[in-house]
Amino acid sequence: MKKRLAIWLHGGIGTGHFAQGVPMLEKLLNGLAETSDLVIYSHCAPNKEFRSSRFVFKTAPRSVTSGILRWLYLIAYFLIDNFKNRFQVIFSFWGYPSGIIVVVLGKLLNRPSVIFLLGADAAGIPSIDYGILHKKCKKEIAFWTYRRASCLLCISKFQVDQLKKYGFYHPINVIPWGADLSLHRFKQRSGHSLLNIIHVGYYTPVKDQMTLLMAFAMIIRECPAKLKILGIDRCDDIQKKCIELGIDQHVELAGIIPYNQMPIHYDWADIMLHTSMSEGQCGALTEAAASGVLMAGTNVGLLYDLSEDYGIKVAVGDFKDLAMKVISIVHDEQAWNEKISNARMWSEKHDLFWTINELNAAIHAL
Repeated sequence: MKKRLAIWLHGGIGTGHFAQGVPMLEKLLNGLAETSDLVIYSHCAPNKEFRSSRFVFKTAPRSVTSGILRWLYLIAYFLIDNFKNRFQVIFSFWGYPSGIIVVVLGKLLNRPSVIFLLGADAAGIPSIDYGILHKKCKKEIAFWTYRRASCLLCISKFQVDQLKKYGFYHPINVIPWGADLSLHRFKQRSGHSLLNIIHVGYYTPVKDQMTLLMAFAMIIRECPAKLKILGIDRCDDIQKKCIELGIDQHVELAGIIPYNQMPIHYDWADIMLHTSMSEGQCGALTEAAASGVLMAGTNVGLLYDLSEDYGIKVAVGDFKDLAMKVISIVHDEQAWNEKISNARMWSEKHDLFWTINELNAAIHAL
């Protein structure tokens, strides 16, 4: 018999360009819907063209613009739905503030609660005001919530260690999000004279694309290369930096594209450079690993969890070391192939279906 689950979200379903939201999140929900009856409570309304036959989707009316009021609408919807047909588990993707609501509702209704921490839930970078852990009040509220969840999940060991730095030592189950191997298939790289480099990410301070551009500027002095940046339509800061570094003719801002077109760009790429200051995991790196693209970047998220046997990693902001390591491995075919092979094996073991099975196991154990 299927379990009845209430899934709480900040958004990420049917939102943004092409109504594709966070594509992996929708894939996970579709997978969970195979074994459970889902009702999704989303703070952010989807685009009007969004449709789903796998689960029930609820959000406040678009006319409601107050963030707090939108949460109150969802609480009301949930209580009515639970009165009609009780939920067995209450689940939140993201910990703050949706996780707080889920834990409180779980305590009030005597139902198990699950929180899956993503991104800023387990981060704190004062210099760019990213995350919640550097804010005392929010951190204390979040930690109170995390300790009281029936099951607390993280997407990477990096997140667990970031929480420990701020004094949180509660048991956490780590479940990385695997790539959909039916979409992202391994392709053996063929040698060519131009080094194709890809970067995937929105333009936000935490992604630190300036470090990316400075590393690329050093790389191109030593070997012919092209950098393709996906996820940014147009950005004056990036364009100005490219001109300043003299690399504007070698950098393409490919914009935001439909998710199902991503394999075309992974097939084109040799290396993915990802220079974030913090990451929960970075789904783009996971997909790159599955596609045979060499992972290279800062020691956060997935690269933090894996050793240098799987890719190239450097300290946050260290564009010089990143460039030097990329230049070195271009001339070391054995090291290149070993990292690619190890990353491929990891991605095959931890694919999308593995993630769905792990989530189901965590949920059905409650």
